[in-house]
Amino acid sequence: MINKKLFLVPNPIKNPKIRLFCFPFAGGSTVTYMPWIERFGDEVELILVQPPGRGTRINEHPYDNMNSLVEELMLDAAYFTRIPYILFGHSLGSRVAFELCCQLKYSEFPLPEYFIASGSKAPHLLKKNNGFYDLPQDKFIQELRKLNGTPLEVLLNQELMELLIPMIRADFKISDTYQSKKNCMPFPILVLNGDSDTGMVKDQVVAWSELTRSVFNIVQLPGDHFFINQSICEVITQVKLVVSKILS
Repeated sequence: MINKKLFLVPNPIKNPKIRLFCFPFAGGSTVTYMPWIERFGDEVELILVQPPGRGTRINEHPYDNMNSLVEELMLDAAYFTRIPYILFGHSLGSRVAFELCCQLKYSEFPLPEYFIASGSKAPHLLKKNNGFYDLPQDKFIQELRKLNGTPLEVLLNQELMELLIPMIRADFKISDTYQSKKNCMPFPILVLNGDSDTGMVKDQVVAWSELTRSVFNIVQLPGDHFFINQSICEVITQVKLVVSKILS
Protein backbone atom coordinates (compact mmCIF):
# COMPACT_ATOMS: atom_id res chain seq x y z
CA MET A 1 0.00 0.00 0.00
CA ILE A 2 1.24 3.50 -0.87
CA ASN A 3 2.37 5.77 1.96
CA LYS A 4 0.10 8.76 1.28
CA LYS A 5 2.10 11.01 3.61
CA LEU A 6 5.43 10.39 1.89
CA PHE A 7 4.27 9.97 -1.71
CA LEU A 8 2.00 12.29 -3.68
CA VAL A 9 0.66 10.74 -6.89
CA PRO A 10 -1.07 13.57 -8.76
CA ASN A 11 -2.14 11.40 -11.72
CA PRO A 12 -2.33 7.70 -10.79
CA ILE A 13 -1.68 5.26 -13.65
CA LYS A 14 -3.29 1.81 -13.51
CA ASN A 15 -0.42 -0.21 -14.98
CA PRO A 16 2.59 2.07 -15.48
CA LYS A 17 5.68 0.71 -17.19
CA ILE A 18 7.92 2.96 -15.14
CA ARG A 19 7.73 5.22 -12.12
CA LEU A 20 9.44 8.60 -11.92
CA PHE A 21 10.22 9.63 -8.33
CA CYS A 22 10.98 13.34 -7.82
CA PHE A 23 12.74 14.74 -4.75
CA PRO A 24 12.51 18.40 -3.63
CA PHE A 25 15.40 20.84 -3.19
CA ALA A 26 16.28 22.27 0.24
CA GLY A 27 13.25 24.21 1.47
CA GLY A 28 11.24 23.00 -1.51
CA SER A 29 8.12 20.90 -1.89
CA THR A 30 6.07 18.95 -4.38
CA VAL A 31 4.90 22.28 -5.89
CA THR A 32 8.06 22.34 -8.05
CA TYR A 33 6.85 19.31 -9.98
CA MET A 34 3.20 20.25 -10.49
CA PRO A 35 3.89 21.53 -14.05
CA TRP A 36 5.11 18.01 -14.87
CA ILE A 37 1.67 16.44 -14.36
CA GLU A 38 0.28 14.76 -17.48
CA ARG A 39 3.49 15.41 -19.44
CA PHE A 40 4.56 11.75 -19.58
CA GLY A 41 1.55 9.87 -20.95
CA ASP A 42 0.03 6.72 -19.48
CA GLU A 43 3.23 4.68 -19.34
CA VAL A 44 4.96 6.77 -16.68
CA GLU A 45 3.61 7.38 -13.19
CA LEU A 46 4.90 10.57 -11.57
CA ILE A 47 5.55 10.16 -7.82
CA LEU A 48 6.40 13.26 -5.76
CA VAL A 49 8.37 12.59 -2.60
CA GLN A 50 7.23 14.68 0.38
CA PRO A 51 9.48 14.64 3.47
CA PRO A 52 8.03 15.97 6.74
CA GLY A 53 7.80 19.70 7.44
CA ARG A 54 6.16 20.76 4.15
CA GLY A 55 2.93 20.42 2.21
CA THR A 56 0.40 18.18 3.93
CA ARG A 57 3.16 17.23 6.42
CA ILE A 58 3.88 20.80 7.51
CA ASN A 59 3.02 20.07 11.14
CA GLU A 60 5.49 17.18 11.34
CA HIS A 61 9.00 17.70 12.70
CA PRO A 62 11.49 17.93 9.80
CA TYR A 63 14.62 15.80 9.65
CA ASP A 64 17.92 17.65 10.04
CA ASN A 65 20.21 14.73 9.14
CA MET A 66 20.43 12.49 6.11
CA ASN A 67 20.33 9.20 8.01
CA SER A 68 16.95 9.87 9.60
CA LEU A 69 15.44 11.05 6.33
CA VAL A 70 16.65 8.03 4.37
CA GLU A 71 15.56 5.67 7.16
CA GLU A 72 11.99 6.84 6.53
CA LEU A 73 12.41 6.43 2.78
CA MET A 74 13.73 2.90 3.25
CA LEU A 75 10.55 1.91 5.07
CA ASP A 76 8.98 2.08 1.60
CA ALA A 77 11.87 0.47 -0.28
CA ALA A 78 9.51 -2.18 -1.69
CA TYR A 79 7.28 0.52 -3.17
CA PHE A 80 10.23 2.42 -4.68
CA THR A 81 11.52 -0.73 -6.37
CA ARG A 82 8.34 -2.66 -7.23
CA ILE A 83 8.49 -1.77 -10.93
CA PRO A 84 11.27 -0.16 -13.05
CA TYR A 85 11.91 3.36 -11.84
CA ILE A 86 13.85 6.59 -12.33
CA LEU A 87 15.05 8.86 -9.53
CA PHE A 88 15.15 12.62 -10.13
CA GLY A 89 16.28 15.17 -7.58
CA HIS A 90 17.15 18.84 -7.69
CA SER A 91 20.02 20.20 -5.56
CA LEU A 92 19.71 18.56 -2.12
CA GLY A 93 17.07 16.28 -3.62
CA SER A 94 19.74 14.72 -5.85
CA ARG A 95 21.88 13.89 -2.86
CA VAL A 96 18.95 12.48 -0.89
CA ALA A 97 18.09 10.27 -3.87
CA PHE A 98 21.70 9.11 -4.15
CA GLU A 99 21.92 8.19 -0.47
CA LEU A 100 18.67 6.26 -0.93
CA CYS A 101 20.39 4.36 -3.77
CA CYS A 102 23.32 3.57 -1.48
CA GLN A 103 20.97 2.08 1.11
CA LEU A 104 18.93 0.20 -1.51
CA LYS A 105 22.14 -1.29 -2.89
CA TYR A 106 23.32 -2.29 0.59
CA SER A 107 19.96 -3.96 1.27
CA GLU A 108 20.00 -5.67 -2.15
CA PHE A 109 16.90 -3.99 -3.55
CA PRO A 110 16.63 -3.32 -7.30
CA LEU A 111 18.33 -0.06 -8.29
CA PRO A 112 16.87 2.58 -10.62
CA GLU A 113 17.01 2.27 -14.39
CA TYR A 114 18.39 5.79 -14.54
CA PHE A 115 19.44 8.51 -12.09
CA ILE A 116 18.99 12.22 -12.91
CA ALA A 117 20.90 14.72 -10.75
CA SER A 118 19.75 18.29 -11.29
CA GLY A 119 21.58 21.39 -10.02
CA SER A 120 23.82 19.53 -7.58
CA LYS A 121 27.45 18.92 -6.82
CA ALA A 122 28.45 15.27 -6.53
CA PRO A 123 27.52 14.03 -3.04
CA HIS A 124 30.92 12.53 -2.15
CA LEU A 125 32.71 15.89 -2.39
CA LEU A 126 33.65 17.92 0.65
CA LYS A 127 31.66 21.12 1.07
CA LYS A 128 33.90 24.13 0.37
CA ASN A 129 32.19 26.58 2.73
CA ASN A 130 30.64 26.47 6.19
CA GLY A 131 27.04 26.88 5.07
CA PHE A 132 24.50 29.12 6.77
CA TYR A 133 21.84 26.88 8.29
CA ASP A 134 22.63 28.09 11.83
CA LEU A 135 22.73 31.84 11.16
CA PRO A 136 20.40 34.19 13.08
CA GLN A 137 17.01 34.39 11.41
CA ASP A 138 17.46 37.79 9.72
CA LYS A 139 20.81 36.75 8.20
CA PHE A 140 19.46 33.34 7.30
CA ILE A 141 16.63 34.95 5.34
CA GLN A 142 19.13 37.27 3.64
CA GLU A 143 21.05 34.23 2.43
CA LEU A 144 17.85 32.60 1.17
CA ARG A 145 17.08 35.76 -0.78
CA LYS A 146 20.51 35.60 -2.48
CA LEU A 147 19.81 32.06 -3.66
CA ASN A 148 16.80 33.28 -5.67
CA GLY A 149 14.82 30.11 -4.99
CA THR A 150 12.15 31.42 -2.60
CA PRO A 151 9.56 33.90 -3.89
CA LEU A 152 10.09 37.38 -2.47
CA GLU A 153 6.48 37.56 -1.27
CA VAL A 154 7.14 34.45 0.84
CA LEU A 155 10.37 35.84 2.31
CA LEU A 156 8.58 39.07 3.24
CA ASN A 157 5.66 37.26 4.88
CA GLN A 158 6.83 37.09 8.51
CA GLU A 159 4.03 34.81 9.69
CA LEU A 160 4.60 32.33 6.85
CA MET A 161 8.37 32.37 7.33
CA GLU A 162 7.96 31.60 11.04
CA LEU A 163 6.11 28.47 9.94
CA LEU A 164 8.63 27.47 7.23
CA ILE A 165 11.98 28.38 8.82
CA PRO A 166 12.35 25.17 10.90
CA MET A 167 11.93 23.00 7.78
CA ILE A 168 14.21 25.17 5.64
CA ARG A 169 16.93 25.23 8.33
CA ALA A 170 16.69 21.46 8.74
CA ASP A 171 17.07 20.93 4.97
CA PHE A 172 20.06 23.25 4.77
CA LYS A 173 21.67 21.50 7.73
CA ILE A 174 21.49 18.24 5.78
CA SER A 175 22.85 20.01 2.71
CA ASP A 176 25.70 21.61 4.65
CA THR A 177 26.76 18.54 6.65
CA TYR A 178 26.14 15.47 4.46
CA GLN A 179 28.87 13.75 2.49
CA SER A 180 28.34 10.34 0.91
CA LYS A 181 30.81 7.56 0.40
CA LYS A 182 32.23 7.22 -3.11
CA ASN A 183 29.82 4.45 -4.03
CA CYS A 184 30.06 3.51 -7.71
CA MET A 185 26.69 2.49 -9.16
CA PRO A 186 25.69 0.31 -12.15
CA PHE A 187 23.00 2.68 -13.47
CA PRO A 188 23.44 5.59 -15.94
CA ILE A 189 23.61 9.11 -14.54
CA LEU A 190 22.41 12.27 -16.29
CA VAL A 191 23.42 15.58 -14.71
CA LEU A 192 21.47 18.76 -15.52
CA ASN A 193 23.16 22.07 -14.77
CA GLY A 194 22.20 25.74 -15.11
CA ASP A 195 24.45 27.73 -17.46
CA SER A 196 24.28 30.73 -15.07
CA ASP A 197 24.64 28.81 -11.82
CA THR A 198 27.58 30.71 -10.32
CA GLY A 199 27.54 28.59 -7.19
CA MET A 200 28.38 25.43 -9.12
CA VAL A 201 31.97 24.71 -10.20
CA LYS A 202 32.45 22.47 -13.25
CA ASP A 203 34.56 19.96 -11.32
CA GLN A 204 31.76 19.55 -8.77
CA VAL A 205 29.37 18.57 -11.56
CA VAL A 206 31.78 16.34 -13.49
CA ALA A 207 32.54 14.44 -10.26
CA TRP A 208 29.18 12.67 -10.60
CA SER A 209 30.94 10.59 -13.28
CA GLU A 210 32.94 8.92 -10.50
CA LEU A 211 29.72 7.39 -9.16
CA THR A 212 28.69 5.27 -12.15
CA ARG A 213 30.11 2.41 -14.18
CA SER A 214 27.53 3.08 -16.88
CA VAL A 215 26.69 5.95 -19.23
CA PHE A 216 27.31 9.47 -17.92
CA ASN A 217 26.16 12.74 -19.50
CA ILE A 218 25.95 16.41 -18.54
CA VAL A 219 23.39 18.73 -20.14
CA GLN A 220 23.53 22.47 -19.54
CA LEU A 221 20.23 24.33 -19.51
CA PRO A 222 19.35 28.05 -19.39
CA GLY A 223 19.11 29.53 -15.91
CA ASP A 224 20.78 29.88 -12.54
CA HIS A 225 20.67 27.33 -9.70
CA PHE A 226 16.89 27.24 -9.97
CA PHE A 227 16.77 26.55 -13.70
CA ILE A 228 14.33 23.78 -12.78
CA ASN A 229 11.74 26.57 -12.39
CA GLN A 230 13.11 28.87 -15.11
CA SER A 231 13.47 26.22 -17.85
CA ILE A 232 10.63 23.83 -17.03
CA CYS A 233 10.06 22.67 -20.61
CA GLU A 234 13.77 22.03 -21.22
CA VAL A 235 14.07 20.00 -18.02
CA ILE A 236 10.99 17.93 -18.86
CA THR A 237 12.37 17.32 -22.37
CA GLN A 238 15.56 15.86 -20.91
CA VAL A 239 13.60 13.61 -18.55
CA LYS A 240 11.38 12.44 -21.38
CA LEU A 241 14.46 11.54 -23.43
CA VAL A 242 15.62 9.33 -20.56
CA VAL A 243 12.17 7.73 -20.33
CA SER A 244 12.17 6.99 -24.06
CA LYS A 245 15.57 5.27 -23.79
CA ILE A 246 14.26 2.98 -21.08
CA LEU A 247 11.00 2.18 -22.83
CA SER A 248 12.51 1.65 -26.29
